[in-house]
Amino acid sequence: MTENIPEKGNEINILDALVVMARGKWIIISIVVIFTVLALIISLLWPVTYKSTSKFLPPMEQRGLGGLGGLVGNVMQLSFGTERIKSDAILVVLRSRSIKEELIRKFNLQEVYGTDIQEHLLKKLDQNTQIREVREGGFGFSSIVAVELFTIDKDPERAYEMNAFYLAKLDSVVKAINRQNAEESFTVIENRHLVNLEDMERAERELQKFQEEYGIFEVEEQAKVMLDNLGELKSNSIELEIQIAVLSQSVDESNPELRQLRRAKHEVDQLYESYLRRSDTQAVKPDVFHPLFDMPNLAMQYMRLYREVIVQNKIYETIYPQYVHQKMILDDQRRSIQVIEEPNIPTYKDSPKRAFIVIAGFLFGLILSLIIVFWRHTLNRGRAVNSENYRKIIELKEALRLKS
Repeated sequence: MTENIPEKGNEINILDALVVMARGKWIIISIVVIFTVLALIISLLWPVTYKSTSKFLPPMEQRGLGGLGGLVGNVMQLSFGTERIKSDAILVVLRSRSIKEELIRKFNLQEVYGTDIQEHLLKKLDQNTQIREVREGGFGFSSIVAVELFTIDKDPERAYEMNAFYLAKLDSVVKAINRQNAEESFTVIENRHLVNLEDMERAERELQKFQEEYGIFEVEEQAKVMLDNLGELKSNSIELEIQIAVLSQSVDESNPELRQLRRAKHEVDQLYESYLRRSDTQAVKPDVFHPLFDMPNLAMQYMRLYREVIVQNKIYETIYPQYVHQKMILDDQRRSIQVIEEPNIPTYKDSPKRAFIVIAGFLFGLILSLIIVFWRHTLNRGRAVNSENYRKIIELKEALRLKS
């Protein structure tokens, strides 16, 4: 018997609520209808806007032809040619004030937005421009794999043209930045390439002159291996020298990467000098140049000339592919960004969402009407029995009333 009491109590409370709602049905219906109609009118009067959508891939970071060689023992692998702007920087360019101001002038947005105040124009344009990043794996710290661009306007044609303008301007700015970086890298490599050509021609002339005077001598196999190692070390040193020269143009001396490159070059140079001294010692051994056994000074001179030719050729093998590659980048006229979804001319409005506005008006009217009905019921019941809560409500109303 006792288990059924709560259920009966709940049933009575629900029935009481339904009775109160039934008595105030006309208030509920009136308020709901009023707010629903108001919401419908607002949705019809709300300015219609259209959204144009595009999607593009940021430029991929480019690497030089296979990268530069590593240090001895592959302790550190170097790469050259990272001249392309990174994907994260694309968003900085796209959101830059200069692009927005140019877009405002081109489309006369002062008239469209009804203001001449630049800050208000930029703020309004920000509201009508949406940029969404598509990241690898969907995480915020992952690299950007694509960017979606949305432009919103009351005119669908203008929304499309604004989107297309963003893409064209972004491509132009990124291409200019990439070209400037590529030109700086190319200048460094070209200068070193020209020096290498001069040194190689000079070394070959001097070796040829020596051979014409004393004859051609065959170098012992072990000495050849040592000379090849010397050439590799020298080419590694030149690679590091180019890396340092390019990086120094964009960072200060305290940069950790720059300091690491300088330390690496110092180690390679020290190793090169050590091999150089060993090659001089090797040159006077009797089993290196048998015909020159009795002329050690002449043997050392020949070793040095031969060694210089080997070293300069190794440097050429390293620098020339980079020189050609950088020149190809300068001549590259392709787009800097790859558009995978061209801007569209929207045919259906983006806002307002009339159904949502009407539903919101209906729900707001329903909730407000129920509050009013139950509040009136509480006041009437409290007045009938002169309850303490009713007296407090009256006292509160008197306290809040403005007295003359």
